[in-house]
Amino acid sequence: MSEYRFAKWINKQLDRKGWRPADLADQAGIGRSAVSRWINEGYQPNIPNARAAAEALGVPLLEILVESEQLSVAEALMYSRARSLSEVSDEELAEEVRRRLVRPRRK
Repeated sequence: MSEYRFAKWINKQLDRKGWRPADLADQAGIGRSAVSRWINEGYQPNIPNARAAAEALGVPLLEILVESEQLSVAEALMYSRARSLSEVSDEELAEEVRRRLVRPRRK
């Protein structure tokens, strides 16, 4: 098993469903190479792939974003306390992640 946190989490989810990485890729409609990079190279999923993987795995998008370290647990909790997560659309959550990941340009 990989040393990468997200890879360990993905492998646990695959075990839970009895899937191989290729099964996740196929069920999520994403490239097998993307899933391979998550597991073997420590890559983080982009937002569309994270959303597709969340749906395929039956987990909240927020969980994938925390496990892939795109959001901290504290950020996720802060966001979830501001509104009920059931009221937050995937698009709103993805936009918040994009906002936090974009670094201001230096002048």
